[in-house]
Amino acid sequence: MFATAIFTLFVVAFVACWRWRYRLKAPFRSVPGPPALPLIGNGYEIVRKTSTELFHWLLELETRFGQVYQIDGITQIWLFYASPKHVEKIMTGPEFNSKGEDYDVLLEWLGTGLLTSSGKKWFTHRKALTSAFHFKILENFVPVFDRKSTVLTEKFRATAGKVVKVFPMVKLCTLDVIVETAMGTASTAQTTQSSYTLAVEEMATIAFLRMFNRFYFSDFIFRLTKMYPTYRQCLNTIHNYTLSIIAKRRKALQQNSNNECEQPQTDSDLGTKAKMALLDILLQTNIDGRPLTNEEIREEVDTFMFAGHDTTASAITFLLYILAKHPDVQQKVYEEIMAVLGDSGDTPPNITMLNDLKYLDLAVKESLRLFPPVPFITRTALKEVDLCGLKVPANTNFTIGIYNMHHNATYFPDPERFMPERFEAELGAEKRNPYAYVPFSAGGRNCIGQKFAQYMIKSTISKVIRNCRVELPHPDYETPLKAEMILKPMDDMPLKFHCR
Repeated sequence: MFATAIFTLFVVAFVACWRWRYRLKAPFRSVPGPPALPLIGNGYEIVRKTSTELFHWLLELETRFGQVYQIDGITQIWLFYASPKHVEKIMTGPEFNSKGEDYDVLLEWLGTGLLTSSGKKWFTHRKALTSAFHFKILENFVPVFDRKSTVLTEKFRATAGKVVKVFPMVKLCTLDVIVETAMGTASTAQTTQSSYTLAVEEMATIAFLRMFNRFYFSDFIFRLTKMYPTYRQCLNTIHNYTLSIIAKRRKALQQNSNNECEQPQTDSDLGTKAKMALLDILLQTNIDGRPLTNEEIREEVDTFMFAGHDTTASAITFLLYILAKHPDVQQKVYEEIMAVLGDSGDTPPNITMLNDLKYLDLAVKESLRLFPPVPFITRTALKEVDLCGLKVPANTNFTIGIYNMHHNATYFPDPERFMPERFEAELGAEKRNPYAYVPFSAGGRNCIGQKFAQYMIKSTISKVIRNCRVELPHPDYETPLKAEMILKPMDDMPLKFHCR
């Protein structure tokens, strides 16, 4: 009798699950995708793949099924798009303004800062934070870029002629920059280990693992793993550090409202405002007639730390690689740098000089095309939408294949070739669909710090190339790629540097 009851319960559960899955998949019958098993969809494919294998699998699926395809994620159908006409609608449509569910693993760390928030909070905070990336603010960050890239360059020079793994070194440099520009406090991550910078690195690693491994994505299962105590310790370290800096800066502002961080009232006061870190601007920002709380400020500062250092490190690392792979382009970049900045390897650039590095700008754009720091981004529609004739139910996840579009011969002839000149206006760059090239996303949720990142990349590269010639470890070297939300070299990018 007991066995019969168990069998009946199993049958009922099986039928209920089957019917639920049938309703889930019904709206997407017309969308192609890889073969899926009846109850577990493509879950078996996703769980068993590493982040590297998953990245290449997603690229392969586009080759097999085209620019629109689906993946059955057991409890969710994921729609993948790599066509500019679809991407434009997703990136600009207010109904797609929420991030995908994979960002949920960041909520405990980042809260609902700009990266993860939506609705009114995202809109009001985005508007308030725009002033933090004003041209005059960025102008005064350039000396920070130069100081930190000088440290990095000296570390490269010390390894002259030897193969060195570049990516970890560049990450420490960008982490130094973000700490000083976001919080206005000194950082020496490149020379001295600190509990805060180590915690940020560890937290980023854990977050990426959880995003790409559905087993660890579950909060319940994750709390049972060996990495959870490390996660909690890192989380406490990061939050306590950020909140302590906020409390100190708030107290200082209250004690001396006329110091250099005083809230400017007009654009003519930007000379004063420019000396402020992101934290100072947040401390003096009012939204809906009230100042931001310490917790709201912490969310935005931690978000800038997370979103800023790894992405920029990826961009700088891949640009060094592609310049090593193309010594003729590296030589043109070097000659332009010397013409604009002068013969001394120590001359600190200003923002005007960085703007005058026109050919380097083309090389940066082309490198970001080949190696977009964020190869895929996800959005969620909170209500039923019609996307180019397909009625999509609410809470469906949409993934945009930035890497796929950037390597599509329809938009970029000979797409695997590194050719900075393709971004010159006379070669048709201005005629290209603007949503075919989106290394910093596009629309309302584009990267608020893209100008910050571009200046940091150009400043760092100009310092390194002025002082070093970079080479591949051997002539036939090709970097293997992996994607953990951020596109990275799987082997940390071994390169050689020679002192000029």
